[in-house]
Amino acid sequence: MGGNHTQIKFILLGITDSPYSQTPLFVFFLLIYIVTLVGNVGIIILVRVSPSLHTPMYFFLTHLAFTEVCYSTVISPRMLADLLSEDKTISFSNCMIQFLIFAFFATIECHLLAMMAYDRHIAICQPLLYASIISSHVCWQLVASSYLFAFLSAIICTWSIYGGTFCGPNHIDHFFCDFVPVLKLVCSDTHSSEMVIFAFVTINIVGMSVITVLSYISILHTVLRMCSAQSRARAFHTCASHLMSVALLYGTAFFMYLQPPSSHRSLGKVASIFYALINPMLNPFIYTLRNKEVKGALVKCGRRFFNHWTVSEQLPPHRAFSTCNIPACWRRNLQRGADTESTIQTMAQSNCTQVTEFSLAGFTEDPVTQVNLFLLFLLTYLVTMLGNLGIIILIRASPHLHSPMYYFLGNLAFVDLCFSTIITPKMLVDLLLEKKSTAYAGCIAQVFLLDLFGITEYFLLASMAYDRYVAICYPLLYPLVLPPKCCFQLVAGSYLMGLTNGVGQTISMSTLSFCSSSTINLFFDIAPLISLSSSDTTLSHIILTTAASLFGVSSILVILLSYVAIIPTILSINSDDGKRKAFSTCTSHLTTVSIFYGASFFMYLNPSSDSSRGGDKWAVVLYTMVTPMLNPLIYSLRNKEVKEALRRLLKIKLSLTY
Repeated sequence: MGGNHTQIKFILLGITDSPYSQTPLFVFFLLIYIVTLVGNVGIIILVRVSPSLHTPMYFFLTHLAFTEVCYSTVISPRMLADLLSEDKTISFSNCMIQFLIFAFFATIECHLLAMMAYDRHIAICQPLLYASIISSHVCWQLVASSYLFAFLSAIICTWSIYGGTFCGPNHIDHFFCDFVPVLKLVCSDTHSSEMVIFAFVTINIVGMSVITVLSYISILHTVLRMCSAQSRARAFHTCASHLMSVALLYGTAFFMYLQPPSSHRSLGKVASIFYALINPMLNPFIYTLRNKEVKGALVKCGRRFFNHWTVSEQLPPHRAFSTCNIPACWRRNLQRGADTESTIQTMAQSNCTQVTEFSLAGFTEDPVTQVNLFLLFLLTYLVTMLGNLGIIILIRASPHLHSPMYYFLGNLAFVDLCFSTIITPKMLVDLLLEKKSTAYAGCIAQVFLLDLFGITEYFLLASMAYDRYVAICYPLLYPLVLPPKCCFQLVAGSYLMGLTNGVGQTISMSTLSFCSSSTINLFFDIAPLISLSSSDTTLSHIILTTAASLFGVSSILVILLSYVAIIPTILSINSDDGKRKAFSTCTSHLTTVSIFYGASFFMYLNPSSDSSRGGDKWAVVLYTMVTPMLNPLIYSLRNKEVKEALRRLLKIKLSLTY
């Protein structure tokens, strides 16, 4: 793999070259796109506001509608712009991103349709166990796993296609960057890419279609054994909409990708239009025109709107599934076949009430101290915002800072900004309120975002250590070893590791039940939440330990090994000035690493008995608020290039002003 891809521009040939056909096609596809948006967004809103549709089947349907809105939006606006523009060029990076997002959401759709088939299988074949097998937690886990698996699959597939060398023609015979026409432009050997695509298709398309087929074989066998003709008709009716969606999606996908390459030019574009544009438009109609429940909910919503019914008459969204109110510890007993009456009696005796919100302990109950802390933390947050935004803007506006080191620094500033914003505003609000509570959903969201950006920062610091290692140990090879493409891959890999950790920790937390104490220190982290759970936490502890070992230890090893190689190289430099200059390029990074890892080790490696003491609270402040504030100051006050760029930018501003 190789080649300079940053300067490559592709030309999308589109659907037709005829100027007389382009305007009618623009109007036609614009109408399709508007109907797609209105239909799918309407489905999402209707399911959200209608309590009768708060079931697993419609939960999957809303995610299907969201997916179709997203991957239609990836293609349609660009195609519409190309129909009216003479310049149909698209950069290499934009083409790659378009395919990545399209592959991501198209893969999710395959998984969602398989889940909906499994949902229908349980509803028809095991109706008495339906509520216990397809619970709200199971639904969330299935959907979250499909998003995670689709993201990993799309990343690998995109990397295999766009990691090749493009040195020949740059005309893509399509209206978007699909992998078949793009792969034809690769000059290097595409055998490995084709093997990756084959595996991608086998796992995601063939694998999901097999699940769908097996589900319907079981459904058909169960339905044919029903005595009543009315029951058979009702069972078939609940599957009709899903079967039509499956037939449309897989029919056009198989036609588009399994036909001989020679015939792809004409019929492939038509199949792609059905696959990427027509299907997302048709699915809302399929699920409304053929579904009595959806039509009934639509009529009820219309009546509510025209009769000015109040919002309070609608049930809140967290009452989506009836099994959601049963604690996970007791729901698992029911799923394992425990006697229902004995389980209910045990629940009544234990008086186990599922927690729907958590309380934050805060720093102090003294009102004077709270006001002082509010002012202190508000000032810290403002400095953090200004400093990190300033670093990002300065790097973007200064051409001589467009180097790998500052590319990583810009991403580090963005992560620090997000990391601080997740915690500080909530902490500031709680300092002024008597009731310091947060809903369960808000708690899960904060855990996910903290784990996402926390692990991303670990790997960004490791990438910056590797950058310093190459710059000092191999200065002549530095531009070749760390080109823009490699820097982008390192940053994308950091975010991917963070996302993987966030999804894994969130899924493990969603399996826990909380029936007693719900008070937590300062912010929601996975470790104190596990300690509050009244259910079995073995799996959560295993996931937490694995993530800490895999992500935390690996990033620390990269940093340590980099500096183990850097120090002898610096000491071997003959010139004192050269040694000083080499050390100065590392001091900012070393200071940031020391503060960040020192605070995190103190916070997470503390004995559990000390977890509620005052020292731990201030370690949290140092880890989540002070470190993001200090990083811009460390990299600006100790860095001549940053100070010089800031001086130049101020001179330009002053000259423009006067």
